[in-house]
Formats: sequence, C-alpha cells, structure tokens
Amino acid sequence: MTPSPLTRFPGWGYVGAALGERKLTMAANHSVHAMMVGMSESWWRSGIMPCLRSDVDRDKPVGYIFWLIDGPQGPIVVDTGYHPDYVAPEWAQGKQFIEPPKLLAQAGVKADQIKTVIVTHFHQDHFTGFDYFPNAKFVIQKAELEFWTGPKMRHKILDSQIRPKVRPGLEKLLSEGRVELIDGDRELYPGLDLLKVGGHTPGSQMIALDTAAGKAVLCGDIAYTFKNIRDHHPVGWYYDLGDTVAALDRALATASRPDLAFPNHDVELMQGKRVMRVV
Repeated sequence: MTPSPLTRFPGWGYVGAALGERKLTMAANHSVHAMMVGMSESWWRSGIMPCLRSDVDRDKPVGYIFWLIDGPQGPIVVDTGYHPDYVAPEWAQGKQFIEPPKLLAQAGVKADQIKTVIVTHFHQDHFTGFDYFPNAKFVIQKAELEFWTGPKMRHKILDSQIRPKVRPGLEKLLSEGRVELIDGDRELYPGLDLLKVGGHTPGSQMIALDTAAGKAVLCGDIAYTFKNIRDHHPVGWYYDLGDTVAALDRALATASRPDLAFPNHDVELMQGKRVMRVV
C-alpha cells in the first residue's frame, strides 16, 4: 500500500490525510459487537443532557458503549471507551467499569491487534481510551479536531469538556503519525463508509456498513437510545440542532431497516450482557 501523504495541520505537526487508498474489489459483510465499558444508574445522574422528556425514561440506566467491527480487513474498533486516567474524577470510580481490552478478549480479539479506530466524536466517554490501542491509527473528522483545539476553547464551558490529560495525549498521537484526518464522507473500503453529519459535535460521524442483515448504521451520539431513532427525537446535547435532526434522517435513510440503526447509550441493546453481537 502506498504510504499516506503527510499534511501539516497548524499547531499539531504532521498527520496522515489520505484514508481512502485501501480498496477491495467487492464489498463484504461485517459482524458487529457492542461492548459496554460502564453504566450510569440513570440519565439524570449521568451528567449527559437528557434526551427524553419523560421522568420515567430519565430514570433508566445509561450504557457507555464502544463497537467492534469484524470485516474483510480484520477487526476495527469504533470509539475507545473511556480511561480512568483521562476522565473527570467522578467518572474514574464506579460505573461498573471494565477495561476495553477485557471486553475485546471476550470476542477473541486482542487490543494490540487493532490497527484502525474510528472516532465518532471527542466526548470523554468516546475518546479517552486511546492508550488501550497501542498499534492503532485513529480516524477523525478534521472539523472535530479543529473545533476542540481551536479558538472557541477560550470559552470555559467548552474547554472543560476536554480533560487536561487528553490534550497532551492527542498531541502525542499526532506527532507519532497515528491520526488520519478526513474531511467529509469517506469510503474506508467497499462496504464500510464514514458519514460526516455534525450536529452533536461539529465533526460527529456515523459508520455505515454492509452486514448479512442489510446496511447497518452506527449512529454515535446522533442517537443515545432507540427512542431517539423511533420517535425522531434529537438528543439533548448538540452543537447544531438542525444538523442533529438531519443526521437522524440520514441514519434512517441509510440503514436497510430502522432496527439496523444503532444508538450509542441504550442498555436494552446489551440484553443484560457486557459484550453483545448485534448483527
């Protein structure tokens, strides 16, 4: 494979920019496992802006999920889960935390086997576990990196969402050439596409992939729960409400069936397990 060309990203050094060089001659099916690294007892205690109006729904537990995709180029991980060393103190204790490598092992995969981690967005429950994947490159939308390292971080409410240890950790990944920046939709290879949707954060992205059941979509935090998808109700934490609603439309238009659009925090997905094959 021809090495990705290096481009200068202001203030961060050289990063790989060309992701779509790897091509297969035909699309192939994938399997997907959901892996729950932890769980909050309720939405209103989780610190996540509630996505539902009902007090009954807000009392339901919250799952913190990352994903394992098995496909023609080997295992790929979507998001990293969270790492106690990088998150807010209240996240470092409890929440029934299990380290991502232990969850991956239940599916027969070692964390150091992972060569590609797709990052849906930068929130701490999605992108503070990068140390668990020592041999991976992290596929990130350029708009996401620009926002969280850009001038709007002068606002404390935004800057505080990136924990202090995350910035030097990210800078190290960039300096090592372990970040692949993309700008917009991108075919990783036939049968697996990255869809830039924004909304929840400026560079939020979803993953669309072929499976034996049809086209599936991993929504990231465009949808916290199945109710978000079913009722077309946007999550309560968003950068752009219009883009968030449009992203729900796109998820449903892309997935072969509504039940193949998967939210990122619904414990019902797990059926009482910590590792669950969903398709």
